[in-house]
Amino acid sequence: MKKDDFHQLLKEHTIYQVITGSTAYGLANKDSDIDEKAFVILPAPFTLTLGHEWETETLHKPDIEYHSLKKAMNLLKAQNPTLLETLFVDDKFIKKQTSIGQTLRDHRHLFLSQTCYYTFGGYAKDQLKRIKTNLQHQQKLNLCSINDSLKQFQNNMNDKYGPINTQNVIIKRNDKDNFVELSIPSSIPLADINQLTNDLTSLLKKDSHHKKKETDPQRLFKHAMHLVRLLLTGIEVLEAGTLTVYHEQNQLLLRNVRNGDMTWEDIFNLTDNLLDKLEKAKESSSLPEQTDYKKINDLYFYLMSRYYGLGTNKYF
Repeated sequence: MKKDDFHQLLKEHTIYQVITGSTAYGLANKDSDIDEKAFVILPAPFTLTLGHEWETETLHKPDIEYHSLKKAMNLLKAQNPTLLETLFVDDKFIKKQTSIGQTLRDHRHLFLSQTCYYTFGGYAKDQLKRIKTNLQHQQKLNLCSINDSLKQFQNNMNDKYGPINTQNVIIKRNDKDNFVELSIPSSIPLADINQLTNDLTSLLKKDSHHKKKETDPQRLFKHAMHLVRLLLTGIEVLEAGTLTVYHEQNQLLLRNVRNGDMTWEDIFNLTDNLLDKLEKAKESSSLPEQTDYKKINDLYFYLMSRYYGLGTNKYF
C-alpha cells in the first residue's frame, strides 16, 4: 500500500484524536506548534496477520502521532505521562471521538496508579539532570571552549602553514565578543596568511554557533517549565486520583519559569520542594500501587470485539 493511502487509512480508522501539548496546557504562544495524538484500530486484515503489527506513525504539517489501540493502551497502562494526558484533555480539544473512543475515555481512571510517582517523577528528574548538565556545560564553554579551540588550532598550525611561531597567536576576550590578535613572521607567503585568517575566522564562527545551539537559555527554561508541570501533575494524580491537563491556577508559575522570570536558583529550589511533595503524596495516596492488568486487558478485548463486530455486549 502506498504511504499516502495508508495515512488516509489511519485517518479513517481513528477512534480517538485530541490536541495535546502547549495548546492543551494553555501555554501556547505565537511560536507554538499544534500537536495531536490519535488512537487507531486498523481493519482486521492489518491486525490478523503473521506480519509485523503496525504500532506508530508520526506525520507533520499538521503534527499528528498515530498509535494503534494496543500500543496506546500499553503506554497508558505503564503510566506514560504524554499518553495519559490524552484521556484527560478538556472536551474542546477532542477532534474526533467514536463511541469506542468515548468508552476508552470513560474508563480513563483505570490507568491511574501510584506508578505515576516513578513515571512523572522519573521524567522530571531526567529533565532536571539534563538542564543542570547543560548549565554546567555552558559555564565550561564560556570559560574554556574558545581557548581549547585556539590551542588545538595552534598545535596544528605548523603542519598546515609551515614554520609559524604559534606563540604569536594571542586571544583576548570580553563578555560579548572574541578578539584575536595575530602576529606572524613576514616570510610567510600571502596565500598562507589569507588561508590562516580565513580558517581562524571560521573557527570562531563555528564555536560561537555551537555555544549558542548547546546552551540556548530559552530552550532550557522551556524544559524547566515542563519538568515543573510534570511534578505538579504527578502530585495531583497521587493526591486527588485524577489528572488536570489545563490547570489555570498553575499558569502564571509555569509561564514565569518558561519566560526566564525566575532565577535558576529559584527554579531548583522549587523543583526540590515539588519532589518532596511528590514523595509525600505517594506515601498517602489512595490509588492502587499498580494498574489492574486484567481490567485493562478486558477493556481492550471489549473495544476490539465491538470494532470488529464480534458480538460482545458488555465489558465486565
